[in-house]
Amino acid sequence: MSRPLLALLLLAALLPAAEIAPAPAASEVERYVALFNQDLYALKGPKGAVLTPMAGAFDAPASDIARDVAQATWFSLLVFLPFLILPQILLVWIIWKYRKKQDGRTPATFTGNHRLEFVWTAIPVVALVIVSIPIWDLLVKMEAPPADQRRDMVVEVRGKTFAWDYKYQRLGGDAPTRREDQFEVGQDVVGVQEPLVLVKDRRVILNLTSNDVNHAWWIPAFGVKKDTFKGRYTNTWFTPERLGLFKGQCAELCGQGHGIMLISALVVDEPDFAVWTQLQRNRGDSVRVWSALSGPEVDAKALDEAVAAYLKKGSDPWRTFALRYWVASNAASVARKPGDLPAALPARRATLESVINRLGAAPSAAAN
Repeated sequence: MSRPLLALLLLAALLPAAEIAPAPAASEVERYVALFNQDLYALKGPKGAVLTPMAGAFDAPASDIARDVAQATWFSLLVFLPFLILPQILLVWIIWKYRKKQDGRTPATFTGNHRLEFVWTAIPVVALVIVSIPIWDLLVKMEAPPADQRRDMVVEVRGKTFAWDYKYQRLGGDAPTRREDQFEVGQDVVGVQEPLVLVKDRRVILNLTSNDVNHAWWIPAFGVKKDTFKGRYTNTWFTPERLGLFKGQCAELCGQGHGIMLISALVVDEPDFAVWTQLQRNRGDSVRVWSALSGPEVDAKALDEAVAAYLKKGSDPWRTFALRYWVASNAASVARKPGDLPAALPARRATLESVINRLGAAPSAAAN
């Protein structure tokens, strides 16, 4: 009995590895850097084209919640529009009809009409009841995600002065999330906020808290805005429905850096999300290599030792692709700031490539 059980356990342990897709080609590094490491502060590109505008829930809803909020708002506007227009029309008509005509007539002196007052009170009450029914359903929906959450992504959002940390507690989808699959993202090598990466059409539940003062996580295109408090959790959820990078802003005055406490969320498809998760699993091991490359001068011996230590833990195509990606991604972040290092980065990346090849890393898909 023990041998079949042992074989079954070994098979189960090997299944997750067998399901991992082949690593992208080395030539795909720049494409993924452009996708996953977009400039959060970019306002205008070539010829004045806006690259990453802060879209809203009404002009460009990007989630099911934002779409419902937009529809409910437009419905409310249509119901209340007569109450905005009719009084102005009546006011203009009365001013014109009862203007002073210098004909000796005495102005009316009546003080009220109870029947009319009852009518103009009852009609808005009815309008409020009509609007409150769909709004009530939407508020309940926003506060209570669906009961079946087996395929949902779950992320802990932690605000701090003046940035956000994201801990992926469950990646969602069909495969279960193991403890070793969980990871955190926050700021890049130059301290710029990194995006919350989501999967199109995969529901995400956000558990929000704070390390210090009150903050508020708000991306208008998703139709959600939630306060964060130290010592307690608040929750919100939505399903991203459009691919792209969406900007937001801390919506609670939290201190001197509140104005630069930006938020971004990147919605990708499932294959790109699988690549991103594989990159995150190898991120920590790449830090030593980046440190050897990003100093004032490159120490060839230190670089060799750092790359050797990285490859010693694994030299499969995914590991080597991740190393190339993180060096390229960090270089892109550094290049957005003025300094002497950006000019040297292309040559240093070429040096890294030669070291990887010399130390016998597994060939990338580009060589196949």
